[in-house]
Amino acid sequence: MNFFKNIVLTGCLLLALPACPIAAESPAATQPVVSGNAPLQEEMLSVTAGQLAEEEHLLAVLWVQRSAEFRGLCYQAYNLATMEVDKAVAKRKQKAKAAKNPESKKQSLLSERSQKRKNASQLTGERNVSASADSLRPLAVVLDIDDTIVCHALLQGHYITHPGSRSNSDAWTQWIQQMTPETLLPGAHDFLQHAQAHDVKIFYVTGRGPQDREATLAFLQKAGLPLADDAHLLMNDKSGSKMNHFNKIARRYDVICYLGDNAADFPINAKREENPVVYKKDIAKENKPDSNAQQIASADVKPNGQSQRIASAGTNAKQNLPPDVSGIKTKQNLPLDIPAMLQHDKNKKRNAIIDANKKSFGTKFILLPNPMYGDWEYNLAKGFRRLPAEQRIALRKAVLKSFAMKENTK
Repeated sequence: MNFFKNIVLTGCLLLALPACPIAAESPAATQPVVSGNAPLQEEMLSVTAGQLAEEEHLLAVLWVQRSAEFRGLCYQAYNLATMEVDKAVAKRKQKAKAAKNPESKKQSLLSERSQKRKNASQLTGERNVSASADSLRPLAVVLDIDDTIVCHALLQGHYITHPGSRSNSDAWTQWIQQMTPETLLPGAHDFLQHAQAHDVKIFYVTGRGPQDREATLAFLQKAGLPLADDAHLLMNDKSGSKMNHFNKIARRYDVICYLGDNAADFPINAKREENPVVYKKDIAKENKPDSNAQQIASADVKPNGQSQRIASAGTNAKQNLPPDVSGIKTKQNLPLDIPAMLQHDKNKKRNAIIDANKKSFGTKFILLPNPMYGDWEYNLAKGFRRLPAEQRIALRKAVLKSFAMKENTK
């Protein structure tokens, strides 16, 4: 009888206890010693650093998945791109009409050369575009894919609910193979169909590695997007930049506009500091620099290709994993020299590049919103994505700005 009384009393005591978080038994939950003004929140004591690092993306992912404002910005971007296509097509028709009149043709060529010189001076990164190029080159638009055409909010949601899933490429590989047309960003499909209807060439220039070619093509075709073939799909060329592709396209086509969610998606030399794709020897051989030039030169040819995703940078993905997600124990009381780490911060330089090209945004350059991830965060420190979660969190808080609230003297 006393046995049952003890059970009842113990249950009552447990119910009476206030709800409180239970600290995870993980070395990563230990608060590191931070040098610099970057205090870590108390919540870090009740969850692993890896979980907290993912939780910090929660609001951004929910905004993309649920907000009407995100949809509106996507429509706005593609509406701007549609307007640019319509203007370029109308101008092309005027040129064709003027070509029938010798005097009008001469005046049109002079005006065209003057405009191209002006455009070349604005697009500082587009170096190889000749001001005297043939004014009747085929029209084209250039687009990034990830979070420009297709939305990855579902994948980012998976990373939040499964913090350890970034430790390998399994989630990414399954995601790009299972994506459906419903993941297209609002306005993307209509714009691409509109461009094709006006005989505008479309180039998909992506940062994905060549291993992803097969899955990427399969999705573009399944989504019913135009010109979804090897000739119009240009993959990461190992340089960490898209400038090689941009220059090759601009030599053969009159590019109306570029669309992307990253400064590196535009021909302004905003080179990525760290190429996110791992290249093996056999893959590098398949992705020779001349291969993409041949694709552009023969835009109607459809060579075959195969691909597979390797998501993290470095020569060995497992060796570069943050300890909190790879199962490797971290050191206790990890010292952080935040000022030294922030010396690698490249965002000031990237912001200056954007400012120098401010007149082209909204016309030549169409930028789509993506608060979930990007080089704006990766550039905080060298090898940011490979840092332990505690260091990533501390760096984020170290660069956070706020206003100085005056104390109430009354």
